[in-house]
Amino acid sequence: MPISTPATIRLPLDIPQVDVLATKQTQDGKFLITVESRQETTKCGVCQKEIACNYGRGQAVRLRHLPILGQETYIVIRPRRAQCPTCLYQPTTTQTLKWYDQRSPHTKAYDQHLLKQLIGSTVADVSLKENLGYDAVVGALARQVDDKVKWDEIQNLGTIGIDEVAAQKGHKNYRAIVTARQDDGTVLILAVLKDRKKKR
Repeated sequence: MPISTPATIRLPLDIPQVDVLATKQTQDGKFLITVESRQETTKCGVCQKEIACNYGRGQAVRLRHLPILGQETYIVIRPRRAQCPTCLYQPTTTQTLKWYDQRSPHTKAYDQHLLKQLIGSTVADVSLKENLGYDAVVGALARQVDDKVKWDEIQNLGTIGIDEVAAQKGHKNYRAIVTARQDDGTVLILAVLKDRKKKR
């Protein structure tokens, strides 16, 4: 009788400017994908000049990413480092990439995933479903919803929407979300109000 081998598939990672070095599935089912940056330069943190990343690599960073086959998935990267040859004392800078924010435990794609999960759900619900701490979900929301309106990005205020979301399940504690639909169909969040009272 032939020995059966596990079926495998290939999935696009959909993260720009990286090479995949290794993939691994832990005993508890989590996927770990180790990547490295293809980007050769970064901006100096002091003078903002473009400098070569030739000063080694930083500590490994583990970022929660979109789930694969329903399992938690993490991207592991050691960010490249650069040293500025022109600044006083030649400071070092850690490379930043567009697909995640420094000091964030998630990729931007996963933050967007969490925001979609919040539609029709509370923060506590999403925290439970995604096996995340409550503060991690709130942090993802804060990174995507600015505390100030970027008026220069708004084409018009023709269609304004006001929606209510429950702050806590089972309590009459609501937030009001004020949005504006743009000509191209995109929806911008204008404000998140602490309650739904008319008086401001």
